[in-house]
Amino acid sequence: MARDYAQRNGGRRRTRSTGGLPGWVWLVVGLSAGLAVAAFVYVSRPVAPPSPPLAAQTAPAEKKTGTSGPIPLPPKEKPRFTFYEILKNQEVVIPGETARAPTPPPAAQAAGEGSYIIQVASFRSQAEAERQKAALALIGIESRIETVTIDGRDTYYRVRIGPESSWGRVQSTLARLDENGIDAMVIRLR
Repeated sequence: MARDYAQRNGGRRRTRSTGGLPGWVWLVVGLSAGLAVAAFVYVSRPVAPPSPPLAAQTAPAEKKTGTSGPIPLPPKEKPRFTFYEILKNQEVVIPGETARAPTPPPAAQAAGEGSYIIQVASFRSQAEAERQKAALALIGIESRIETVTIDGRDTYYRVRIGPESSWGRVQSTLARLDENGIDAMVIRLR
């Protein structure tokens, strides 16, 4: 069976007419009304009085308690890291004339024999430290290189001999270094 697809209203299209404003206009009107209300609330809110300075806040408390003077501070915290003090007290540099004396220094005599380190040099370059270590090996002295970083930026390479527990061996090593024109420093470990 055949069907008639022709429009019944005489071939005219039906258009939807709203007769109102487009949606974007309503959006703009709504946003501007909301902003106007927010601005009104912001401007008309009560202003809080400024807070008094710290001295004015403590004055009434002084009158109530009858005490005057500064507010006591909390006790100072104990340092969390103590290795700075421990390291400082671990090594004691023995002066040159005392180190070359035939008897141990008085501090070592009182505490008995201790451990000694002989520091030959300290360099910024590892190559120079290796050269000094090789020169010591040529005269028959075994040494080592310690790397030390100071303040997280400066790196030094220390050429050290020891630790040695006998004061007599320290003296003989110092004598051999003196014969070869090498200055050294004796450090007593605690």
